Amino acid sequence: MDLPVKFPSETEVILDDVARFRALTPEEQVRELKGLLHTGARILRNSPKAAWARQYAEEQEVLAQRAIREFLARHGY
Repeated sequence: MDLPVKFPSETEVILDDVARFRALTPEEQVRELKGLLHTGARILRNSPKAAWARQYAEEQEVLAQRAIREFLARHGY
């Protein structure tokens, strides 16, 4: 279907966001990142699935650490 409106692809949206972030001063970048972390913490506090999300995050961290250790072992580090 040929729509008269062109929506940007996900790639275009991400590239625009990256360019906008990189154009900020270092102080503004830190402020943006702090705001993102603050928003995530607030969502987690208010979520009915907060316990599940914490457990899932911990499990993913353990899996990531294991994968890194295995990678390093395979490559002789």
